Amino acid sequence: MLLRLRIWVADRPGALGQVTRELGACGADIVQVSVLSRELGRALDEITVFLPEEEHRDRLERSLRGLSTVTVEGVRPSGEVPGAFPDLDLLGRVAADPRAALNMLADALPRILAADWAVAVRAGASGPLHPSVVLARSWDAPREVSLPELPSRAATVSVGTSRYACAPVGESGVLLVVCRLGDPPFHRFEVLRLSRLTEVGAAVAGTRLVARAAASAAAAAAAAGVDGASSQAEASAS
Repeated sequence: MLLRLRIWVADRPGALGQVTRELGACGADIVQVSVLSRELGRALDEITVFLPEEEHRDRLERSLRGLSTVTVEGVRPSGEVPGAFPDLDLLGRVAADPRAALNMLADALPRILAADWAVAVRAGASGPLHPSVVLARSWDAPREVSLPELPSRAATVSVGTSRYACAPVGESGVLLVVCRLGDPPFHRFEVLRLSRLTEVGAAVAGTRLVARAAASAAAAAAAAGVDGASSQAEASAS
């Protein structure tokens, strides 16, 4: 299995070597290392490793947490194969079928960002959402979606151990929301990646995306009218 490790390491010679020795002792092969930031004498590294035996994951985490020079932000399975180009693949599929842009973004982004699920909603939607408000969802999104208040710009919000990252899909009035259950929190580079994908995806899809969002808004308004009429009828009957 592929794992994505997010760790703080002392920014000095030999510190990362100590990490690689521990990973090797646990049977993990390093396939990619990215430095996300440096501050206060520490480096935030994201390391993708291949672990042949899933049951060794607990041992790997314990070994890393036992190092005095390391702080573990999170360990998550990764669906992104190093050396592949999932961003370009996603945008290529959007170009081939622009009408399905929202569905493609919602399906692909959890894998790209090592998240759990994603939904496309009308900007400003929060709380328990009416099904008509959810324009697209990943296959593993909850059946009943509830969101915290999210800004209409690219941002990240945490509620307890649930991490949310969001970005507007062009000028369509749609917000793409990605959820990660547990650590690590979304890094600013991940939010930037999400924002760029939704921005370029919207540009590629063009007017078809705007038309889809407008049609969905009209359907939601009609559904709200029906619900309101039903409630009034029930009140009158009682």
